Amino acid sequence: MHLTLTNILRNLFTSGIQEVPPAKSLEEEDHRYIRGEVASRSPCPGLNALANQGFLPRDGKDITPAQVEQALMTALHMDRLAARSLSSALPPLCRPDGRFDLIDTRRHNVIEHDSSFTRLDFHQGDNYTFQPAMLQAMMDDADGGPVTLRSLAKTFMRRTRESRAGGAPRLPLGLWFVRLFQAVGVMNTAQTGGVLTKELLEAVFVEERFPDVILNNPKPRTVFTLVGNALGMLRYVILGP
Repeated sequence: MHLTLTNILRNLFTSGIQEVPPAKSLEEEDHRYIRGEVASRSPCPGLNALANQGFLPRDGKDITPAQVEQALMTALHMDRLAARSLSSALPPLCRPDGRFDLIDTRRHNVIEHDSSFTRLDFHQGDNYTFQPAMLQAMMDDADGGPVTLRSLAKTFMRRTRESRAGGAPRLPLGLWFVRLFQAVGVMNTAQTGGVLTKELLEAVFVEERFPDVILNNPKPRTVFTLVGNALGMLRYVILGP
């Protein structure tokens, strides 16, 4: 999923995709972690985690943007504007019946894009499979400590260099901003004081599971907390980490 200024503004002044009921509590449904088939999953670990934990259909099929909006509010404590702004990026992937499968999100330059922190670029032939060595490189950028906005800036710049050196085209401006917000997406989702531990990162990226430290943290995740994290990282990108 990705966030754009257009999505934010549109959803500030409209009712969004469709009305959804109030977010349910975590106790109302079965949210045990059951890993789905990797072959039918998304390049987005967050969407996969929502399906693996039953906030979205566990088979990853016939999902509506409204279901994603509901899942973001229920599982990740997003406010409605943030959840709707993110889920409003999904309609281009939907079939005429308004539904999509997780595997549909592999379509290049809709949600998936080059210069990912944990996936190869499109021209390399596999732009959707998680690469453990790339996650390790992201953690190595933190120099032995937890991942922070400063270390994420190092990863952001490193992956830009690697991607361009490998022959990937330069991202259009709109997708550059998408990449900026995605770079701090886990930081914003976690709300763990500006640090991401190895255990949390491995839960999200390797297991594709949201740990209790995220699920049980009621602090609202908003557009403004996401933008704040993005600006915090961008400061280090501009001034140097």
